[in-house]
This record gives sequence, C-alpha cells and structure tokens, in this order.
Amino acid sequence: MLNTKFTTMLDRAQNTTGENQFSVPDDWMQGRTAYGGLVAAMVLKSMRGHVVPERKVRSLFFSFVGPVNSDPFRIQTELLRSGKSVTTVESKLIQNDKICCTALGSFGGDRESKIEIKPIERPELVDPSKALELPYIEGLTPAFTRHFDYRWAVGELPFSGKGGDEIGGWINFREETICLTEEWLIALADAWPTPVLSQLTEPAAASTLTWALGFVHLNRQTCSENDWWAYHCMIDSAERGYAHERSALWDPEGKLALMSHQTTTVFA
Repeated sequence: MLNTKFTTMLDRAQNTTGENQFSVPDDWMQGRTAYGGLVAAMVLKSMRGHVVPERKVRSLFFSFVGPVNSDPFRIQTELLRSGKSVTTVESKLIQNDKICCTALGSFGGDRESKIEIKPIERPELVDPSKALELPYIEGLTPAFTRHFDYRWAVGELPFSGKGGDEIGGWINFREETICLTEEWLIALADAWPTPVLSQLTEPAAASTLTWALGFVHLNRQTCSENDWWAYHCMIDSAERGYAHERSALWDPEGKLALMSHQTTTVFA
C-alpha cells in the first residue's frame, strides 16, 4: 500500500510548473479525483515562488472546474500585480490540455492598523481522548483519509440518516509534523466530509465546486509534533443539489487559524 508523505507532495509541487508535470498517487485520491485539499495546497506552494517571503497569504479562492485524475498535470502560475502592500497571483492546474482548477491568491505584509477584532472562539469540544476515533477502512473510506488522524466530536456521521447541519472534532496528520505552514492547514481543513451526507442512509458522492479561504496570522507557538487541531463546519443552506457551508480551523492553542466558505455539489 502506498504511503506518500504530504511533505513529499509539497516538495514536488515546487517543480510542477511550466512544462514539468506530475501525477497524484493512488493514496491521495478521493474516488475518481485527487483530494482537493492536496490540489489546493500544491497550488499555494506554486504561488509562493512568485511572492516575497515577507508577504503572507491572506486569502485564496479556488474554482474546481473538473476532476483531477491520475494523469500527469502541470501548474501554470502568473503574477498579476505586486503593489505597495499586496501581491495577487493566479494559478491554473492543467491536465490533458484542459483546465481542472483555477485559483487566485492574495498575499500581504503586516500593516499598522487601529482596527483589531477578536477572532471567533473555538467551540466547546470533548477532549480528543474521549472523542470517536475514525479509522481508515480500505475500500470504504476515501484513500486520502489514511493520511489523517480523526476524532469526531460534533454532529452525526455520514450516511447515518440522522441528519444535522454541523460536524466538528479534532484532526492531525499521521506523518510526523513540526511547524505547519498554510499548505498543511488547507489539507487539514478539507479532510472532513460535508455535513449534508448525514442526511443520507447510503453512500453518495459530493465534491467542492468553489472554495474561499481566509487566514489569520497570530503570534503562534505551535511547533510541537502532531498536536490536535480543532475543526467545525456549519451548513448555511442546501437545496437542488448544492450546499453552502462555512468552517473554521483552530490551532492546538485554541487560536483561530483559517476560515472557509465552500459551495458543494451533492449527487443525491
């Protein structure tokens, strides 16, 4: 069984530009397509090569145009503008001469400001040791989930038929980690299923159509290995095959790190 480390995938992403091509291994697939969190993380890694390190990623927007299968692909990245404080970058993932994903990234340096609003607090969650551990089951759970350690704490399980509009819990990588960049956080935030699947009693497909992310850059001391990150997701609406959801990720110190809004297609 393959066990391709996430750090290996990020290293390769630096060279998956121009005419250089790369393919996603089976252990990072999600059904017929590559895991979206990995695709997004690789795109961000490509963008960083066009931005000075002093400018942090502030927001990302992804449109998943079509599935990324196991064929080779390349990431085409272009600097759109670099102003006094913000740099904007565009990336396209191209496979078999077709655009499968487009992305816009905004990177900005810190600025003096009179405005400071406290980020949303982490919800109350049962301790990871008391939460439900979700195992990886070959042939049942998506292949990419073998790379994550889950502890389910809020909401009903997918395909339980019990309904609900939220999920939440704890997550970290199974591989050894120390300090996590935003690429790693993207993967953690996208590793969870959409809450609407708890409405169903049998398996059905769901995939992200668009994804907007905002990053909170607080002074962090989070560099200990494989600590638990908290995740929570709420459905705002779901109708006619589409769901709109918002989620957030908090670091092991309980500080907000990432917020996202997704439009998800549900094939049920």
